[in-house]
Order: sequence, then structure tokens, then C-alpha cells
Amino acid sequence: MTWTPISISAEQAGPDPALGPLGRLTLHERLDLATRLERCLVEHVRRPGNAEAVRRQTAYVRSESLVPDDVDTELRDAMTRDCAVDMLVHVGPREAGGSLVGRLLGDEPTGLTVTDSERALLEQWRDGGVLGYFMVTDLVDEHAVLHNLEDDLEYRVYTGCSEIRSTALVPGLPLSVRLLPVGAAWIFADTPLVFSPSSVVGVVRGVVGLLTSTPCPAYRNPRTLARARELVADHHRAFRDLFGDVLVLGTASHVMDCYLRFKARIGVPAEEFALFPSLRDERWLPDDAADPDDEAFALVHHPVKGLRLLDWYAQLREVHTAPLASWKPERLAQVLADPDVPSWVLDLLAERHPDHLDALYGAATGRQGFVWARDGAALLRDREPAAGRDEPGIVMASSIMGRVLPPD
Repeated sequence: MTWTPISISAEQAGPDPALGPLGRLTLHERLDLATRLERCLVEHVRRPGNAEAVRRQTAYVRSESLVPDDVDTELRDAMTRDCAVDMLVHVGPREAGGSLVGRLLGDEPTGLTVTDSERALLEQWRDGGVLGYFMVTDLVDEHAVLHNLEDDLEYRVYTGCSEIRSTALVPGLPLSVRLLPVGAAWIFADTPLVFSPSSVVGVVRGVVGLLTSTPCPAYRNPRTLARARELVADHHRAFRDLFGDVLVLGTASHVMDCYLRFKARIGVPAEEFALFPSLRDERWLPDDAADPDDEAFALVHHPVKGLRLLDWYAQLREVHTAPLASWKPERLAQVLADPDVPSWVLDLLAERHPDHLDALYGAATGRQGFVWARDGAALLRDREPAAGRDEPGIVMASSIMGRVLPPD
């Protein structure tokens, strides 16, 4: 291992917040303060008075299998509890209620007081930092350089006051951890979960599941985001050229045939590995014994959100078409409460079947005087806040996958 002695400079730390309370501190002082503050938050959550909240969150972590099973029972229990505490600090409980960071910033009673400098750090941590899987690529003084397997970006992490020193890390080591920003520098939120180098293939495969979340972690990388937008736009043009519309309706076999034709048309991007969220919906298709004449399915392509395979489109189309039967508002109310129905699909249906939108959505929502032209956009935005993000509906995997994963 070759060590490169490079001092921590202002350039490496990013812009100096000279006008804020942190501007009075040196970079080392800021990093030390951030590390102490994170420990204080963790210790506060671990107080006896919070034991019940920790117990409930620990049970949730265990039920979701968020901690690997291939470790001894004692270590797994400790990791499960640590994960629960981390979530209470930076994400919030599974039940209603915000994270400890968010509550402190909202001036809610927590039993903690923070200085102006600590509040400035908490503002940087409002969004939870960066939680993910990383590979150690280099060690520089009191820093470890980590390559994020999800966004393909490198993070320079200060280890000077953390429980894991840079000397305990070696290049090529995979780990999972939450990183918290301190300007352009980073600290560990807790002790990283370190994997053996031999398990890197399994770690990288596990990243695929995280890439399907919203917002997609890969899109923290502006180059990846730009490339994904370009691909989705190209795919949208290809879909329309192939089928003459943004929607194909038909039987399960017809829709799958169209999907395969579309996939053959666009090919596979040469420089990155792309995953289509619609593939996850194939499990909802009926088997070969289903009614071959049931034209309930649709393949839809949105210019930004990309491709979706829908097994309930025909019924939802019937809900939107005249006449307005008594059962339709009730069914629409169920759909509005279903997070798996994208708002942009409802918007497409409203555009194509505008006859009784005011009465239909007014009855479904219980809002008298509802006017789709005035209230529709807000309704769809409120039921799916993520729909407002200009985020491509294609999952871009880290380029490191192509270097690590063996061919199928």
C-alpha cells in the first residue's frame, strides 16, 4: 500500500462558510465538532427514555431483513440495533414522526440544545446524508477515499475522530455506511459495516435493489442523470415510432410481444447497464391458463418516467369513461390510495377521457366543487410527491458493476 501524504486543505473541504457560525472554525475543528455532534445524537436516542422507540424500530429492521444473515447471532443483534438507532436519528421511526435531526431543526422538544455551529451542521444533514455501499479506493492521511457503488462518485471521508481509523481500511474493501457532509468533506455517521473482499459480487448485486428506489441514488451523479434523461427521450421516440402511440393495449401475450419488440428496437446501451422498472411488474401477468381474450393489459411509455407494464389499465380506463356508474368513484378512491399507481398514468387517462372528471374525482375524494382543470394537478402531486421530480424512469446502474459482476 502506497500512502500519499497530502494535507487537508481548504480546497479539499470545499467552500468555506465564512459568513456562518462554522466560518469561525478551522476545517479540523469543524470535522471534530461534526463527529462529536453525531455521537451526541446517537447517545440521546439510546437513552432509557427512548427504549420503546428503539425496540419498535429494531423489530422493524429485523422484519425487513435490513441486516445480513451470514453473521453470528450476537453481532447481528448489535448491527440490527445500530441500524435502528441510525434510522431514528436520520430518517425517523417507521410510525409517524420525524428524525431526531428534523425535530431539532424544527425546534420540537427533544431534551437537547444545540449551538449555532451545531445547527449549521444539522442543516447539512437534513436530508440524511448519503447511505449506501462503497469500495475503499485510497487512503490519504486521516481520510479514506470511498467509491459509491450506486452513484459512481468518490467521497473523501475524515476518519480522525471516528471509531474506525483509516488504518483499519484497505483499498478494495467493500462496506456499507451512512456518510454525513461537513461542507465538501464527509464523516462516518456510525461504524461502517465492513464486508470481506471475497463478498464484493454479492454486495454489488445487492446494490441493484437500492437503485430502484426513489429518488434513485445513481442520480446524485449529474453525468448519470444527464445520460439517463437522454436514453429515456430516445426510448420514447422509439416507442412512438414503433407503435404510433405512447400506449399499447391488449392481452398479456400481445403486450409482452410488444415489450420484446420494443426492447429489441432500443438495444442495450453500450456504456452502461440499465434496468427497466417495468420488468418487476412481469410477475403480475397471468399464466398461460388465463383468458386469452382478456385485453386488460397495457404497455405505456412516458417521456420522462419511462416504461411501465400495467395489468389494471383496462379497468381504470373503464372508470374514466362514461357513463358515471355508482361503483366508479369508490374504485377510483382505492386507486388514489394505491402508491403503485403512477400519477402520470392517471393524468394520461384524464387527458384521453375528460367527459366526467369533475364529478368522478369530486366523488372519489369527497371534495365538493372539485374541478379537474383547476384541482387535478395538485391532487396528483399530493398523492405522489415523487412524481414532481424530473427524474428519468430508467434505473442506471453504477459502471463498477460491469467491472465486478461476472457475465451471466
